[in-house]
Amino acid sequence: MELQPKTGRKHQLRRHLKHIFHPIIGDTTHGDGHHNQFFARHFANQRLLLAATRLQLCHPQTGEALVIRAPLAADFQHIVAALGWDT
Repeated sequence: MELQPKTGRKHQLRRHLKHIFHPIIGDTTHGDGHHNQFFARHFANQRLLLAATRLQLCHPQTGEALVIRAPLAADFQHIVAALGWDT
């Protein structure tokens, strides 16, 4: 799922997803314990499965679009691949 936060409010994405009954896996505060336990058992997941893989902003001096990309961490990518979500 791709999410685009509109503000920098604390836990914005986590709280909104909880509100619509789609909590983020590994979220111990706003998540679902049953989902978290399932991912811990089957994928050895002990973390929040939330990652910023792309950040876009205007360069402060030139005003040009600046895009920063980062790959998923290896453990996160392993889960994505195991679930067939990397295709």
